[in-house]
Amino acid sequence: MVSQLFTTPVARVRCPFADDVNPPLAAAVDERDGGRVKDFGYKRETAGEFTSWGGSEAARLSGWVCTVAGKFVESLTGMPLTKAFTHSLAREGEQLTGEPSVSVGVTRSWASLYREGDLHEPHFHPNTALSAVYYVSAPGACEIDLLDPRPAVDYYDPGICLAGESHRVRLACTPGELIVFPGWLKHSVPPFTGGETRISVAWNLNYFTG
Repeated sequence: MVSQLFTTPVARVRCPFADDVNPPLAAAVDERDGGRVKDFGYKRETAGEFTSWGGSEAARLSGWVCTVAGKFVESLTGMPLTKAFTHSLAREGEQLTGEPSVSVGVTRSWASLYREGDLHEPHFHPNTALSAVYYVSAPGACEIDLLDPRPAVDYYDPGICLAGESHRVRLACTPGELIVFPGWLKHSVPPFTGGETRISVAWNLNYFTG
């Protein structure tokens, strides 16, 4: 028997109300671009919490993202979120008291602006259960590279690769699409080409009990 082990789950979902929220969100990001952004040289990023300054559209989108992320985890574990969380705690010898309720919530959120030639080197989001990226506007495809989380596969080429055809997967998304993946998964943005600004929003998501 041959088993394929250590697969990495990635969700890709189109927002059903993208046409309603994308134009005002793009306008809100453009407004902040007047001075309330951090310029890293390789890209620009908004300061402050997107969920706070983005208005009702940001709140609506963030709520939907958290719902999608919760369902993503439930589909992977085969059990409700609260049960999956308590089951994981039990394996560590811990437990929740009372009648717990577990949900997915936002610990950090921001918008990224990419212009001609901008990129983002491979990175991951520490202390984050799930990472989410949503594409607001772009003149063409919004590319993101997901890197193989098995570091040793890059050390030696035996002649026949058993790790897959490539050590990275490039997704070409469009405005209105959401990507959700584990926070430990390294990802990057290849050099952006296009006459207009590409805008995306990212969330660091974690589990909250209440």
